[in-house]
Amino acid sequence: MSIQLDLTTATRCQNFDSAQGYITLQDHRVIDVDQNIAKIFGYDTREALLNNVDFVYSLIPKHYRGSVRERYLSAIKGKLQNGKIYTDVPVKGNFLSLFSLAQCIMVNNRPALRVMLIDITSVIAAERRHKEKDQMYRALLNSSKQGVLVHRNFKPLMVNQAWVEMLGAKSIEEVLAMDSIISIIPPDNRTNAMRRCQSILAGDTPSFSSVVENQCFDGSKKHFNIYDNIINWEGEKAIQVVVEDVSDKVILEQELMHRALHDDLTQVFNRSAIYDWLKKPLKEQTEMSCLLLDIDDFKKINDQFGHSVGDDVIRTLANTIKKHVKALNGVVGRWGGEEFIVFFPKKQTTHATALDTADSQARVVGERICEEFRTHQFLGFNRTKFQSSVSIGITDSCILRTSNSLNTLIRVTDDALYRAKSNGKNRVSVNHEGACVECCS
Repeated sequence: MSIQLDLTTATRCQNFDSAQGYITLQDHRVIDVDQNIAKIFGYDTREALLNNVDFVYSLIPKHYRGSVRERYLSAIKGKLQNGKIYTDVPVKGNFLSLFSLAQCIMVNNRPALRVMLIDITSVIAAERRHKEKDQMYRALLNSSKQGVLVHRNFKPLMVNQAWVEMLGAKSIEEVLAMDSIISIIPPDNRTNAMRRCQSILAGDTPSFSSVVENQCFDGSKKHFNIYDNIINWEGEKAIQVVVEDVSDKVILEQELMHRALHDDLTQVFNRSAIYDWLKKPLKEQTEMSCLLLDIDDFKKINDQFGHSVGDDVIRTLANTIKKHVKALNGVVGRWGGEEFIVFFPKKQTTHATALDTADSQARVVGERICEEFRTHQFLGFNRTKFQSSVSIGITDSCILRTSNSLNTLIRVTDDALYRAKSNGKNRVSVNHEGACVECCS
């Protein structure tokens, strides 16, 4: 989204208030609007506008239609680099002045335009009265509900109050006194930010926004949707950045993603997420170890102490597994009610370690989990103490070549778990050498 404006007097019009909204166009047709757009064009609801307006050209006077068509085609091709003011647009007996700013997006895998329209009728009237065009432009930005910053090489030149409030600064003056705003960009993103700035100044204006995380002045971290573009500021090129605070949306998306991938009780991966994680080892034909773990006599725990205590036992085993698998670049998942599964790549090293003994790496990990879990003290009713145990089946290593080899790895590991249960529980059972040959074939 781009705009080229001379903004020399905006700070004198900070009290300007405007209606603004968004309209989406595809193939010159209006395919969506918000309620504000409907009100701007004299409709009670957005549905009423959509039902009565097909082509966008019916919303504007005839003498603008040619230029609007040209701007539409340029914007779709990503060549439009400035906003446009349309004055004296007749709407229900009134004449409006509108400021238009277009952003190219994809709708149903086809290019479309998302156009921001701001009702600047009062600004144009003030300009005509006072012939102070610069005042109009600064008023437009300073009254925007979106945060706006203009900088040159990250030295702030202009900032509006909305930006100050979003970023937790004390005042406009505090921001303008800074030598550089690069400090609010996380260190890992600063190189990319500088490259993006240089690219924009070179004329390669992005046709899309990006979501970034910034360190705010008050120490908090927020996610912002940013639109940055080149403008002319007092005769020289500068970067205008328009920001929207999307922190709540990002946090919600992260929470929903986490819930979709993790088991609610233990916060380890669910079965579906485990299979997604295994796609990379399958693609790369990685040599993997597998553990299946099942709490012994778990039904008795539930029957004797109740499901709340049973849940605590399950969580404790999950945390014990995560503790011992954390450093192995592996994954832990809840496979069933009281059953867990672990995958991690076979360790490749030229130095002897505690895991490079006659016992396999996977066996050492399994025995450590088994030992720590059986010594844990649980509390039942009336603070009755009890202990639990876990049986573990292990396949030390198997090269994952196909989904069939993965299924075989899980099956032979389940066989090892069955042997651990049959041999008295509270123990580790490892597949004999060559037990996973079928997986690797």
